This record gives sequence, C-alpha cells and structure tokens, in this order.
Amino acid sequence: MDTLQSIENHFIEKIVLTLQNLSQFLSVSVRTVQRMISPLDTIRSYDHNGRYFSLEKLARFNSMGIWEYSNIHFSKFGTLKNTLVAIINNSSQGMDTSQIKDVLGMDTRSFLFQYKDVSGIKREKFGSHYVYFSSEPGQFSKQLSNRKQGLVSMVQAPLEGTAAISVLVETIKNPDFTFEQLSKHLSKQGIKIKPGIIEDFFVFYGIEKKTPDSK
Repeated sequence: MDTLQSIENHFIEKIVLTLQNLSQFLSVSVRTVQRMISPLDTIRSYDHNGRYFSLEKLARFNSMGIWEYSNIHFSKFGTLKNTLVAIINNSSQGMDTSQIKDVLGMDTRSFLFQYKDVSGIKREKFGSHYVYFSSEPGQFSKQLSNRKQGLVSMVQAPLEGTAAISVLVETIKNPDFTFEQLSKHLSKQGIKIKPGIIEDFFVFYGIEKKTPDSK
C-alpha cells in the first residue's frame, strides 16, 4: 500500500485529523505532512483555529454548506470569512448575530466585528440590533424587504405576561448582559427563554438594547 493510500485510509478511519496526528502516524515532520497530503482533496475546519482536516468526500454538508463533526465545523465555502459572506448572501432576510451563530456553531463575539466591513456584506442597524445583509444592491433590497415583512407579520408579541416582565426586570438589573447572558441568567431561575426570542421581543417593542455588537 502506498503512503497516499495509507493516509486516505487513516482519514476514513478517524474522519477528522490534525497535522500533528498525521505527523505521528507517518513518523514525519508536520511540514512533510503538509506536502504529502497536497494531492488529496482535503478540507480544513473554519473553527478551532483551522487545526482540523478531513477529506472532502467524507463531508456531509447541510443545506447551508456546513458540516459539523464532533463539534468541529467545516464549510464547502472554505474559510470562515468566505463562509460568512456566502451564508449572508444566500439568506432571504439577511442575518442577525443569533442567526449567524446558529448556522456557524460559533460565538459571533469571537470574530464578527473584525468582518463587519468585509467585501460582499454590509451591516445595518435594524431596530435595536445589527443585521448583516448582502452588499449587492439587488439582493440587499430583497433581503431588507423580506425582513421588514417578517416583522410586520409578527402580530403577537414574542413574550407576554410573567416571561416578558422577567426579561425586562433582569435587563434593568443587568443592563450589560447580552441576549445570550440574559437567557442563561433566566434559565437559572427556571425561566427557559432562547436568546433569539428575547431579541425578537426587544425588536417587536422597539426597545433599545445596548450589546457588544451595537457599540
């Protein structure tokens, strides 16, 4: 069995590997590993600092072009930046931070601000928070229109009664909490409300909420 076939079989067995894993498996340096795997169609994780590799043929990308394996994420678009631009451009209503987090499986606070001005997307204030849209004029117009229609169709408040009161009380007590932190804090009190629902609640009533992404 030649070395290239041995490497491919090792990927098939383990699914995901680091260069260090392959270095130990082959008893060669990492630099040599990089040269040896170049003929293979490999993909590289966009999270975990790009440490993980797999074979493209092993990937099972979802409708958004994302493949998650053991909390390691790969994209058919390649890098995190390229993936961010692609999913935003392909979205029907643009994407807010919670939607981006749900798709990518990453905390947006770790990377989103540095990409806010990247070519291909634009950031717009929408209610009390930012939404990321395509920078292509035609697509931007469609996305903006769809998002506005989505808000108009929200005829009932996302939260009512004691749940709404609890959110407002904890917001007053903890004004610097993000929507995710509010959700976790309320969960400790036995009140289960997803971050996205809390955000929709603020948008519905036009309540200004200062978050790390809105500074």
